[in-house]
Amino acid sequence: MSIRSKNRQPDILQTIVIGFFKLLWWLITLPFKGFSEKKGLNIEERTYIAKKKAEIENLAQSENPIELSHAVMEADKLVDFKLKAMGARGETFADRLRNMENNIPPSTYEKIWQGHKLRNELAHEHKMRTSNAEYREASKKLLDFLKA
Repeated sequence: MSIRSKNRQPDILQTIVIGFFKLLWWLITLPFKGFSEKKGLNIEERTYIAKKKAEIENLAQSENPIELSHAVMEADKLVDFKLKAMGARGETFADRLRNMENNIPPSTYEKIWQGHKLRNELAHEHKMRTSNAEYREASKKLLDFLKA
């Protein structure tokens, strides 16, 4: 009887089989990973975000509740734009945000959710009463994400 060494190298057939199964696993999981693993923003995206952010900050200084609610809606859209530009996957804003949770500081992540909840209330509950301060706070929470 021969004693096999624990440090034995795999032979060529084992290497091929292992490689085949790794390739098969990669192909199976590819649709779930998405094709875009982009993390950074290009110059055009940064410029667009800066321009839109300035417009939203202008709206947020208003005393008109309609303009303030518009600022919240636009801030939410701009956060979604940045999430997509960062390579976030998902069909909805909520899906994309959840998929990026590990890439966003926890306090910022929570602020985005709070701002998005107010945006959803604005979009879906037409008789909602919100103060100007709440609109401004929601806009600020959403725009804080754009600083990074």
